[in-house]
Amino acid sequence: MTRIRNHFDRELILLFLLSAFALAPLASPGYFFGAHDADHSVFFLVEFDKALRDGALWPRWGPDHALGYGYPLWLLYAPLAYYVAEGFHLLGLGFTAAVKAAWALGFLFGGWGMFLLLRRWFGRGPAGRAAALVGSLLYVYAPYHLLTIYVRAAFAEFSALAWFPWVLLAFDRVANPAGVDNPRRAIALAALAYGGLLLTHTGSILVFTPLLLAYLLFALLRRGVQTGWRWADLGRVALRLAAGGLLGVGLAAIFLLPMLLEQRYILQEQWIQGSYGYRGHFVYLSQLLDPFWGYGYSDDLTGPNDGLSFQLGIAGVVLALAAAVTGLRRGQPQRSVTGFFLAATLTSLAAMLPLAQPLWDAIGPAALIQFPWRLLGIASLGLAILGGAVVAGLPWPPADQEQSITAAAQAPTAAVVGLAVALASLSFALPQYTDITPVDESALSIIRFETTYPEMIGRTIYTEQAFDDTPLVAQYLAGQPLQRAVWLTGRGEISSTAAGASVTAQVNAGEPGVVLFYTYDFPGWRATVDGQPVPHRAQPPYGLIAVDVPAGQHEVVIRHGATPVRSAGALVTGLSLAVVAALYLWPPRRPQPGETPG
Repeated sequence: MTRIRNHFDRELILLFLLSAFALAPLASPGYFFGAHDADHSVFFLVEFDKALRDGALWPRWGPDHALGYGYPLWLLYAPLAYYVAEGFHLLGLGFTAAVKAAWALGFLFGGWGMFLLLRRWFGRGPAGRAAALVGSLLYVYAPYHLLTIYVRAAFAEFSALAWFPWVLLAFDRVANPAGVDNPRRAIALAALAYGGLLLTHTGSILVFTPLLLAYLLFALLRRGVQTGWRWADLGRVALRLAAGGLLGVGLAAIFLLPMLLEQRYILQEQWIQGSYGYRGHFVYLSQLLDPFWGYGYSDDLTGPNDGLSFQLGIAGVVLALAAAVTGLRRGQPQRSVTGFFLAATLTSLAAMLPLAQPLWDAIGPAALIQFPWRLLGIASLGLAILGGAVVAGLPWPPADQEQSITAAAQAPTAAVVGLAVALASLSFALPQYTDITPVDESALSIIRFETTYPEMIGRTIYTEQAFDDTPLVAQYLAGQPLQRAVWLTGRGEISSTAAGASVTAQVNAGEPGVVLFYTYDFPGWRATVDGQPVPHRAQPPYGLIAVDVPAGQHEVVIRHGATPVRSAGALVTGLSLAVVAALYLWPPRRPQPGETPG
């Protein structure tokens, strides 16, 4: 019972209850397909499921993208959030319902992580638990959180926001091992948390990692001050932090290595230029405080009149100002942490302003973030922590007096403040509902989207010219079986069947010829004729797969699979997972007499 109570305080239960207002719209029988990426959030899962059922346990190929030519979606798009949604789908939920369940889990998981983080920093007494409740509700109800789900429907990014407090919590346990029974297990948990983030959303890697590195440096400096600069101790802690970070990268190598080394085979410029170029998406200072809430886009490229809100939220701003005034006073709990996150929040806000453009221009990889306002995720994290710091500084009864004070006397202040936080953003937790149709949960949804927005059709380096139609589109629209293989040269009968990561063509060739597959060529595709490997090539102008076939009856198969880079990534991930498991299961070492813990 004590072990359960250590993880589930009454304030944590209250957090989950008050979070229900934020995720209640997900209980509606409809969805919000009018949100920016709502179609993607569902049809990506359709593609993911199709690839898994075809035996691709780590999917990389989306077979119905590019108007049926397929696209290496999961080479660039971190897949962990879709594994979660797929788990709900395999339990019997429909595609949309599975995504909605994963959205709800993201709300609760992120709030729980923030609660545990603040409770660690501010203690388990009344003050710490109250701070954890209010801070975690500030995070759950952060306007950017609600914008990301109900206006943008950015599923993977929303899921990544849930990881932020967990990663900080895990690495803080490594950096400050006081009270940590097993430092090796702390390293393993830090690796799992950071690896989870790296596998969830590509853009968030660039957004969050600088904050994490800055916090770890801050934690080391603080430990040095507290322990009198014992360099051996600092070196040991730094090595543990590095081990956690490197193992986290190792866990994600199955995604990171191919993403970094094989992205050169796609036309990446189309995703970081034009409407995706960061220069048109800076935030004006007035927008951070403007109460406007809209369902449009970041479409004012030269001013502050965008169709969606970039506000910080009244509750977060008020409590952050209070933290700036009172949280830095001598004697306030975790004063240094308050100072760090005040500085981090102000830095993230400054980096979103137009004045920061020269900095973005100077840092090449920053273009992959696409939208400077994505740093609102960091600002929301900082505001939640600052709000918790303010509550922790209130005159709460000491922890040793808790038993003499009834729960009814302790809870109201934190509960009232928490309820006020929820109510302040409640009107933002309102999507534009739409009905769910069979098309929404099928590959036809991809065709509908790409024919409406042809600039969103992905291309590879072998694609010599853009297109807005393919021979497959009419088949999709007519509901016909897709004929994904045709004769490029030669004659005879040909029929094809397709799965998630493979296409099979049965041919009866009257003479030697060339079979053209309506599938982009890309590293990882292999062709066989009657089970024997054969060469293939990219056929201009669209870079489709062409295979030479001899006369006679044959089975021609193309299948997307491993490359040396992908195999190396999988091997690194497997080895890292083994090391993490060993660290987690390794029994703790008993401290020697007079030895400082950690």
